[in-house]
Amino acid sequence: MFALSGCAQQASSPGADAPSGEEPAMPDNGDCPVIDSRDWKAWVNAMPGPGAETTLIVEGAVDMPTPGYTFSWEAGMADRSAVPAQRLHLTATAPDGMVTQVITTENVRYEGPAIAKEYRAAAVMCGDELLAEITDVVTAE
Repeated sequence: MFALSGCAQQASSPGADAPSGEEPAMPDNGDCPVIDSRDWKAWVNAMPGPGAETTLIVEGAVDMPTPGYTFSWEAGMADRSAVPAQRLHLTATAPDGMVTQVITTENVRYEGPAIAKEYRAAAVMCGDELLAEITDVVTAE
């Protein structure tokens, strides 16, 4: 009886069908390699001074599958409200060559021209995934 118990069908987990020696497939989230993110905050720097420009700043921490990723940002659409919500797109580019397969936390920061002194929200997108929607956007004057 004990010999047959090993033949029982087991539920498979994601990646369980990967041939030996191959990494299980990562979930498809629109070409975004971010595993997790946290500690998002956003603020508007409207401090006066010579040559000062009102700037939107967004910061957070992202967990990546390997070290060595580089990041770029693009400001997306903002609604036309008097107090707008801004969409930002984070693009992560994998390192070239072989790298250690270890989850690495990276701090990311967007800094760009603000279209308003106050924002209702800032949304951080990566691929098709919404990483964060920050609704507490403060203004430093």
